[in-house]
Amino acid sequence: MRIRTYIGTTPQEALQAMRRELGEDALILSSRTTHTDGREVVEIIATSEQEARSAATPVPHHSSYQDALLFVQLRQEVNQLRQQVAELATFLRYSTAADPRWRQLYQQLVSEGFTEEFLAHRLSPTRPFPSWKEALEQARELLTAHLQCQDLPQPKGASLRLCVVGMPGAGTTTTLLKLLLVYKLSFRLPVWLIATDAYKLGALEQLQLFASVADIPLQEAYTPSELQQALSRLPTVAGVVGVELPTNGSAPELQELWSRFYAVLRPAALYAVVSATDSLPVLRRCFSLWQMVRVSGIIVTKLDQTPGIGALIQALEEYPLPIVCLCAGASIPDDIAPATRGALACRIGTTEST
Repeated sequence: MRIRTYIGTTPQEALQAMRRELGEDALILSSRTTHTDGREVVEIIATSEQEARSAATPVPHHSSYQDALLFVQLRQEVNQLRQQVAELATFLRYSTAADPRWRQLYQQLVSEGFTEEFLAHRLSPTRPFPSWKEALEQARELLTAHLQCQDLPQPKGASLRLCVVGMPGAGTTTTLLKLLLVYKLSFRLPVWLIATDAYKLGALEQLQLFASVADIPLQEAYTPSELQQALSRLPTVAGVVGVELPTNGSAPELQELWSRFYAVLRPAALYAVVSATDSLPVLRRCFSLWQMVRVSGIIVTKLDQTPGIGALIQALEEYPLPIVCLCAGASIPDDIAPATRGALACRIGTTEST
């Protein structure tokens, strides 16, 4: 069956072109309004009734010329109505703004991962707009006002036990290594590694290599009982023990496994490693899980790989976990820094406008 396409600036023009070639018995398969070279045109896809029958292909019920014309006109009007509603919504949102450049700022922030609902709640475009720089500083302050930051804990007499956990791809193993080197080099404390994840590809080899280079004692413990034995072999001096929890299994299985490890380790802190490149739905699922397993704070990774941190900032409003450290690179330990609200705020609106 031969299918033909007819284009006109109006429904009548496209239908007339179809009738000239296919006749009154043409079968309209579909129609739509589209744009070509910056102008709106009507596109009709049709075939002749004779060719449709010879091909034995089911086709839509044949419509009269008037019915087809009404159908095309109705679709065109619906598209126009949608465009008018979108324009009206934009007008209502920014009509009370002190400066029309608020619209430009909103669009930039949406491109960085913020939703318009979050922006409207936090950043109402009704304030004076003396300059782009001042508006951006104001936006950064308002959008990050809910963020909480927390310092790394310090050993007090006995060893400090730290747990880290994170979804695959977040950089959990590298982050644990960075944390231990911070304690070793900056605080001059002895550190120890305990590997519990036997399933993550390459994780144990990475830890073994690093531990050898950095002169950090490493033990393996793949069950809670093995973890108890590993802890009993550590020196009784003030230092830091780092443990990465396994992540192989479903959410209910992981919750049970983590609870068993947690009961043995009794850590001073359980940190979730969160990638700044994750979308808002992914972050919501992660934070929901972290809250159920008593995560005490988060470490944000891959800040150098994301075009915007809007999704992360919005997720932290819904799940108010404190941020402990920020990681913006793979270098150990150079690319890890204490978390501050200002360090995250300066990453908002990174594409300067005039």
